[in-house]
Amino acid sequence: MSNKQPENKTYYMPICMCIGISLGMTMGSIYDNMSVGMCIGLAIGVGIGALLDNKARKK
Repeated sequence: MSNKQPENKTYYMPICMCIGISLGMTMGSIYDNMSVGMCIGLAIGVGIGALLDNKARKK
């Protein structure tokens, strides 16, 4: 029998996507263009999430 503990992996992509969308919607509502703000926030969140996931895998 093996006593291996399952690895707890943190996936940053969904977390950053949600944060990016919410910040993008906030900025979009300020500038009265919520759809563009949401798209920009999503793109920034995906980029940051991908960088953090890649960095975590290399450890």
